[in-house]
Amino acid sequence: MSRAFPNLKLSRFRPPVRRVLAVDSGSRRLKLLLAESDFGRLRIVKEELLDLRSEGLVSPEELQSHLQTALAQWGHPPVALVLPQHLSISQVIDLPLAPQSEVEKLIADETVKLSGVSESRIVYDFVRTETANRNRQQFWVTFCQEGEIRERILRLGFEHEDLCDVTTTANALIAAYRATCPLSSRAILVHLGAQTTVVVILLAGQGAFAAGFQMGGDFFTRSLARQRNCPEEEAEALKRERNLLTGAQVSREFVSVVDGWVAELKRQLSEWFQQNPGVSPDSPPFDLIASGGAFDQPGLLEYLRTRAELPFHPWPKAAQPDGVSPSKGFEIAFGTALQALGYSPQPVSLLPEDYRQGWRKRLSRQRLELISMVLLTLCVLAMAFGTWHKMRLFTAKNAFLEKVRAGQEDVLANDSLTGDLLTEYENLRPVFAAQQNTIDILKTLSLLQQSHGNSNFWYVLVADQQSYFTAPPALLATNRPAKTNLLGAAVETSHYPSTGLRLPSGANTNAAVPRPGLIAELCVPGDAESARQVLSELVNGLKRQESFSKVDLLSDDLRRSLADPKVVVPERDYVLALDFAATEFQQPARWKRAGAGLLRPSPRRNVRLTQTPELFSPP
Repeated sequence: MSRAFPNLKLSRFRPPVRRVLAVDSGSRRLKLLLAESDFGRLRIVKEELLDLRSEGLVSPEELQSHLQTALAQWGHPPVALVLPQHLSISQVIDLPLAPQSEVEKLIADETVKLSGVSESRIVYDFVRTETANRNRQQFWVTFCQEGEIRERILRLGFEHEDLCDVTTTANALIAAYRATCPLSSRAILVHLGAQTTVVVILLAGQGAFAAGFQMGGDFFTRSLARQRNCPEEEAEALKRERNLLTGAQVSREFVSVVDGWVAELKRQLSEWFQQNPGVSPDSPPFDLIASGGAFDQPGLLEYLRTRAELPFHPWPKAAQPDGVSPSKGFEIAFGTALQALGYSPQPVSLLPEDYRQGWRKRLSRQRLELISMVLLTLCVLAMAFGTWHKMRLFTAKNAFLEKVRAGQEDVLANDSLTGDLLTEYENLRPVFAAQQNTIDILKTLSLLQQSHGNSNFWYVLVADQQSYFTAPPALLATNRPAKTNLLGAAVETSHYPSTGLRLPSGANTNAAVPRPGLIAELCVPGDAESARQVLSELVNGLKRQESFSKVDLLSDDLRRSLADPKVVVPERDYVLALDFAATEFQQPARWKRAGAGLLRPSPRRNVRLTQTPELFSPP
């Protein structure tokens, strides 16, 4: 005995886009329904209805050939097969509370009792159902002989196809009705087929009873053919065209046949209600739903509502606005596809063990293919992102290089312009230097004149350094102070920081370097202390001027005897070196290519010209 797990418990491993071909093969008609689950959204792709007799598909070989052609045209999707209800048994089994392992054993034993002694193995499946009894548990069990299932598979030629599910008519009706009317909790589904009438009772939205009896549309046709003594084809056409149950064309004999079918249906329902006394048929009432091609007979539903007191309703449409509803006659095929795709809340699968293993292998292969596809997609996306990132960097670098090239061109143009400006500047710089030197000389003469105003000294010589130092040097004995000068300090190393004076040092043989500036020679009469004070005030006053970078006594070895001896007081004659502050005109301009300023303005303030008075008159 083998057991098929509910819906194989493998729906979670299936790819997000799934297809299944549901095959409902009856004695007169073949119904094919191709359904697709696209990321959880159900869609009916195609439906096909074949009348086997009118199409000439009478023999099994012809039927198999047509099915293989249909499978090839539809891409060989997985197949879900419907078993006729009379080949299986569906029943609710009540069991005490027990572990899952014991429950499976108890159900297996119960299926052996219900099926009787048989040489064929039993394929069964079960699902738990709700019950109000807390000390008991109920299961909806469906089982069938394995030989019947395999014979059905061989008859349709599906032994080498991918079988994903095998279910029964009753379970397919339950799945289809619950998907169409999910809010309906109590219903009686009656499917009137060609050979069999299937009765299903739903209680609390779950399967509670399923049975079938061999009275269907062909039974009505054969009975009418015997009564009219005509072929079955003529009786079938007569039944489809005329209302033989009510009106002027009523047939008493045919009415009795329908009453016999009604009596058997009521007997089936009555027995179940008697076995379940806690279930009332009237409070609330059950929805009586009719399906199957035999109900299309004119006047049949009206007769059942009025004379048989069976308020049948046709198969309802989907309750939700976006719900999927099958075409008329495809209810069983639709329910089979729902169960195969995992949309049935009460799935029951009777797939034999070898087909179940083959389907598992196919699912594993699909899972690996799906994972490989996802990995490939991720790799492609990663490569695409990397390529985009590299291209973005490449574009940014190219743009940066273009900016650098443009900057280099601007630098070259700027260098060329700067070179031209510097060339012009160097041509004009001597003029500016001479002009600045003239301004400094005039300002110095003005300062010397101001310093001479109230002091007891006089200037005996004022000359620029260039002219002064190019003259021949004076003899060491000429106008040279004594070894002890007027300040009373040693001649060689005397220095007075408080006054800023540096007294003449010993003989120096180094030649003087002429600088921009003046040489001022003056005589300070009086004693040594007063002379020192006058010189200190004069030097400190000149040092405070921005025009000079250095104001100091000139050493004896650099002095020249250029003044008239008549105006010179021996040992009271002093020479000052006045060095002008450096300006930008004295040195060539420095050209910095790194972006620094080429020409920097001098920190000196603008020089104001003053009138130069006579400097050589004694006070």
